[in-house]
Amino acid sequence: MKAFSVFLFVLFILTGCSQNEDQVITSQPSKIRFLSTSKATYEESKSDTFSIKLVLDKPSKKDEVVELVFKGTASLGQDFQLITPSPLTIKAGETSTLIKFKINKDANAENALENCIITLKPLNGTLVVDNNSSIEFEIVETPAKSIIGFEFKTLDIEESSEVKVRLKIDKPLTEDVTILLENQTENQYYRQNANSMYCVMPAGKTETTVSLNLMDYRPTKGRNLFYNLKIKSIDNDKIDIDIEKQAIAIRAIDANQGLLLTIEWEGIADIDYYEIIDKQGSRSDWEYTHKGSVSVQNLQEDGLYYLKFKASKPLNKKIPITIIAQNNTTVPTSTVGKYKFDFKDTNDSLALKIYKQGLNYTIIPRDVVIVPPVGIG
Repeated sequence: MKAFSVFLFVLFILTGCSQNEDQVITSQPSKIRFLSTSKATYEESKSDTFSIKLVLDKPSKKDEVVELVFKGTASLGQDFQLITPSPLTIKAGETSTLIKFKINKDANAENALENCIITLKPLNGTLVVDNNSSIEFEIVETPAKSIIGFEFKTLDIEESSEVKVRLKIDKPLTEDVTILLENQTENQYYRQNANSMYCVMPAGKTETTVSLNLMDYRPTKGRNLFYNLKIKSIDNDKIDIDIEKQAIAIRAIDANQGLLLTIEWEGIADIDYYEIIDKQGSRSDWEYTHKGSVSVQNLQEDGLYYLKFKASKPLNKKIPITIIAQNNTTVPTSTVGKYKFDFKDTNDSLALKIYKQGLNYTIIPRDVVIVPPVGIG
């Protein structure tokens, strides 16, 4: 009986020890670590979104809170964004969680490569950090793009068949760049001196020229003398278009003055008004003038026109008038003729007849004495 009592006492002690050992094992805190410690690299230009996984060696019986500590040359909020709140909570019974990030496009010029090191800081005493307690990722900054645009936003020039405008780029590229241009002008006589609206910026160069034909052989007297050229697109992601100089507005001064008339007269009356009418009597052009030069322009259609003078007051006698006519639509300027006649009727619509054929003008005189150079046309 005594031996049996000793056996029960020993068994009781062993059982108690076993229970104490179980209590020690179950009270060990959970360990947290990064699932992987391999370093990843992300491009700033792609605005990547990515996740990093945290794991526990065993589930915890309560919620665990972990703070994320960031170090390195990449700045939180500027270079990257933390989507998952920090501190983060791992729910009781769970063995893993994800930390989500987003790479930001940073407008500031910085180092070509930036890094971020994340370490874990448990805020509960029931959680400890395992060996894989930190992880690093890198951000490759987007290279600064080259900027391209026209040299000028506006340009005033003389009409010409060979006008060159420059396109400039602030940093040269190692490959040729094809630029698609767009003509935004209604004047059909102005165009690019090429078979297409493309031009090329050669590799290694910082400028190229576009050749334009801005010659309107009509005497247009200030009408339709604008040419607007715009960079439509560039198929190269290394280049941005300068919005301020994406287009150039060119104002061309009319090189064709039409039929230039130098008018001289005698007497006290001023002939200060004239007009051009066509054979139907429609007014095509008119202008105030005193003794001097006037130009007959804006006659777009071929045909017969009449030059009609008006005096400033009724005339009591005939006024001798001399007209020297020069054709300014060709280079060099050609003299059409010199004409003298007496003018009296203030509504005389047959003071001079003008026949227009293409760029040439012919004067058909009435009561005109022709003086050298002899001949018309």
